[in-house]
Amino acid sequence: MNPADLPDPCATRRRATLAAMFGLAAVAGPALAQMGGGGHRHAQAPDTAPDKDAKDARDTHDAAPPRDLVSALAMRLREGVPDLALTPLQQNAWRDFVGSLAEVGQHNERRLQRIFSHSAGTVSAAAPLKTYIAAEVDEGEDRQEALSELKVNFDKLDSLIDARQRDILTNLFLATRVELQANGAR
Repeated sequence: MNPADLPDPCATRRRATLAAMFGLAAVAGPALAQMGGGGHRHAQAPDTAPDKDAKDARDTHDAAPPRDLVSALAMRLREGVPDLALTPLQQNAWRDFVGSLAEVGQHNERRLQRIFSHSAGTVSAAAPLKTYIAAEVDEGEDRQEALSELKVNFDKLDSLIDARQRDILTNLFLATRVELQANGAR
């Protein structure tokens, strides 16, 4: 076999990524459009009134509740937590944390979608295993970056909130986990 006949690894990876993006767009287009397209999106301040787009995104989530704990928690936190009584100094850290949480949740939801659909539409016919692995590696790298950002943003928020606020946040996490487990058991 002549090396010139081998596919360009960069081109193959780009095609796999584009195929995955088109597959995701086909599956999640309307919901993603209502949510503003995803990616590094920051949540609104919890003490402000939700705008129409945020309400539409929540309505979409009501139709199909998140299957992932991180997505469910992000959705709950985006609805606002008035009991936290965030100070102006804490609000930017809160928005960054909730935005990071939502981004990791989106990665988790996409991963679950690929698992449930067996990634049938995201691989090429010429090299299905290779393109599948390349797409998984790309998503894994993006998710790892989002997780690192989540950790930094949580640490920043955690250093600014007091014990009472930390307890409220912990209790919301635990309640969300229990609700998600109860919904999964049905």
